[in-house]
Amino acid sequence: MRAVAAVLALVTAFAACGSPTPTPSLTFGPTPSAATSPAITPTPTAAVTPTATATDPGPTPPASPAPSLAAGLDPSVAASLQAMADAERVKGAFPGISAAVVFPDGSVWTGQSGKAILSSGTPVTADTLFSIGSITKTFVAALALRLAEQGTISLSDPLSKYVPTFPNARNINLSELLDHRSGIHDVFTSPGMANAITSAPSRIWTVDQVLARIGKPYFAPGHGYQYSNTNYILLGLVIEKATKKTIASLVRSEFLDPLGMKNTWFQPEEKVATTAFAHGYMTPASKPRDVSVGQKMLPYVSEATVAGSAGGFVSTAADLARWASALYGGGVLDQSALASMIDVSPTLPYKPAYPYGFGFEQATIAGLRAWGHRGHLDGFWSSMWYLPDSHITIVVLTNDEWTNTQVVTAQFVQALLLPK
Repeated sequence: MRAVAAVLALVTAFAACGSPTPTPSLTFGPTPSAATSPAITPTPTAAVTPTATATDPGPTPPASPAPSLAAGLDPSVAASLQAMADAERVKGAFPGISAAVVFPDGSVWTGQSGKAILSSGTPVTADTLFSIGSITKTFVAALALRLAEQGTISLSDPLSKYVPTFPNARNINLSELLDHRSGIHDVFTSPGMANAITSAPSRIWTVDQVLARIGKPYFAPGHGYQYSNTNYILLGLVIEKATKKTIASLVRSEFLDPLGMKNTWFQPEEKVATTAFAHGYMTPASKPRDVSVGQKMLPYVSEATVAGSAGGFVSTAADLARWASALYGGGVLDQSALASMIDVSPTLPYKPAYPYGFGFEQATIAGLRAWGHRGHLDGFWSSMWYLPDSHITIVVLTNDEWTNTQVVTAQFVQALLLPK
């Protein structure tokens, strides 16, 4: 890690100046309790902890021009990061990993290790797609905020304006969907859904079919916090009704194409133009079970179509690193919209494990502030974090059920910014 420390000294100086077939026994989707919040709930460690500050100074984009780390990433740094990815994969005994780091000057490192598909020995490559689970919510939230900027919707609109048949829709507003204060039950923990999803892995679910299965509310709208995928399924429906366009087409035209993200797809609505998929693997690690075999979506069709606009995207580490750098660095939303996204104050009174904004999680990783989101569907875990005080983005994707990608991310943070 000495090579990393040497080159990253520039970063430190810069930061100081500114800123097989699934069965019902499988777990799927985020299933947090009232005391835990997000899409995935890794065991807290000293290196990875949620933050709980009531206010945040907001985005601090780097001064222009940013200091250069030389023409392209130093080869010794790239080699050190690759060695770390290899070591973490071996230590965690997971099939494959794809990771990416974006530095303040725009230099990008990507690295892969292990297998995308164990049975065939197919390696993970830079173009291998992973399920990103609830990182999907960052696209939907950014889209909602942009539409609000344009006056197409208002975040104070009642849900009944767009989905009048949903129970209690007149008393739920869009902002309460965005930060999980609606009280609406999570589809993945609604009665009978576990068996319905896993017993027919190739079933294609419609949004109406999903919403018809939602359980009783957790609390009255605006009177609590409970992470619920149903909120974002409803937001996807709201956006499509308001614009008369699909989530896939809007995210592509507004974000993916302008940012050059060519390896990101919304599975429920798009035909993915590649066969470079990682398969997802369930426990035990000593004999992993492939939940994606024979499927056309990740992790499998039933779960992907139920998750929909709450978790249906697939992507690569490089694409997500580009997305996080642009989004949290101030290159996607205007300053007021970004400030709304990262404002966690409405959820703090309810003590979520990770303070939550609009499709936004706030954490402390290795003692440093981090903005982003985590994701989980069967056999896949993902972490996407932007460090606003150093303007570094780190993305980690794995294709197994037992890896804590937060801990892996912390290892990268410590090597990059806290060298011994």
